[in-house]
Amino acid sequence: MVVLYQVTQAHTCDPRIVRCPIDNKKVEFCVTMSMSTFGSYYDFQKTGAIGNHYEQLINSCPKCHFSGFLSDFEKDYSNAEMHKLTTFLEKYKNIAITDAKECEIAAEIKAFLNEPNDAISNCYLLGSYLVRSETTKTEYRILLQQNTCTYLLKAIDAKEYEDKKVATIYYLIGEMYRRTADFDNAINYYNQAIANENKQEWIEQVANQMKDLALKKDADNNI
Repeated sequence: MVVLYQVTQAHTCDPRIVRCPIDNKKVEFCVTMSMSTFGSYYDFQKTGAIGNHYEQLINSCPKCHFSGFLSDFEKDYSNAEMHKLTTFLEKYKNIAITDAKECEIAAEIKAFLNEPNDAISNCYLLGSYLVRSETTKTEYRILLQQNTCTYLLKAIDAKEYEDKKVATIYYLIGEMYRRTADFDNAINYYNQAIANENKQEWIEQVANQMKDLALKKDADNNI
């Protein structure tokens, strides 16, 4: 008898325990070791056997709600920074913390510490992924996407991207505007992506495809 074994391509992760830099409380991350992706949405969120990959990228201290990536918890902060952060985090003391809220707090901490605009935008973008299908949180999702736009634009103004990446960022800005029903701005940034001489090959086709949706005033967030 021949026995056939099917290899399951699933998400696996490695548990990591770190200490909150503010109050030394334990925080557990599950660092992705492997996963199978089968494509992505048009806002770059990967799909497939990815488990809790996005939920685990950013975590929060259970006491003070300091939030960030694993690398943020492993940083050395000066006494002055820790004092400022302790004061800053007071406003989250009695707020319900969700996975998306952790991303928002992480973004606000990075803005407070004057970290790169691209890093701030990425936190907001991750948060928007986590409420994609939650119809009761549409307004919150739109706020996260608007904030993503704000910091992507600041990153471009600050010249944080290599020339070859700018068209991709213009496209993503267009997507954020389309998904928030700001269709005029969406069309504007799709056009900038298409016109950019350093764009990657896929940009023109995909940007035109999404531009057609914007022209039809289609804010579909589920693609």
